[in-house]
Amino acid sequence: MPPISLVKKKRSALSISTARSTLEACEKTQGTFQAPVPIEKIARWAGFQLVYLSQVPHDFSALVSLSDKLIGINARQHHHRKRFSIGHELGHILLKHPPESRCSSKEVVLFNAEADLCASELLIPKQLLDEHIRKTQDPVELANIFDVSPEAMARRIEFLKKG
Repeated sequence: MPPISLVKKKRSALSISTARSTLEACEKTQGTFQAPVPIEKIARWAGFQLVYLSQVPHDFSALVSLSDKLIGINARQHHHRKRFSIGHELGHILLKHPPESRCSSKEVVLFNAEADLCASELLIPKQLLDEHIRKTQDPVELANIFDVSPEAMARRIEFLKKG
């Protein structure tokens, strides 16, 4: 059995390559994306309707119904949180994760980390980020360009530095 770090590295690579291939396929029919990436358009292209829910607890972010082809988003959360939640749920869909109810607690943590990584690549594609980093290194300015939170941008930059 391979070491856990190798398995995690392969799963991370799968999350990133899945996001990149999705972006490429979507751009073939929707046109080339610029920052900010239109995550709502990608979700619709993937066949999912977005439903904004206002009668949910504040700590609820999102859910997906594969059978109904719906992604439910907490309408009361910050715009950046909603965008990331859409990307996260798309990550679960694209990576074909089973429903949380069928997963162990360790799998839930693993699958959520993979969905976050996929969402990060969808919202802040490395290729687009590289273009903008040539113009500015300021994470707050980059976050504004990509319409994500400064925290999400800082995590993305840190991840890419390690990579």
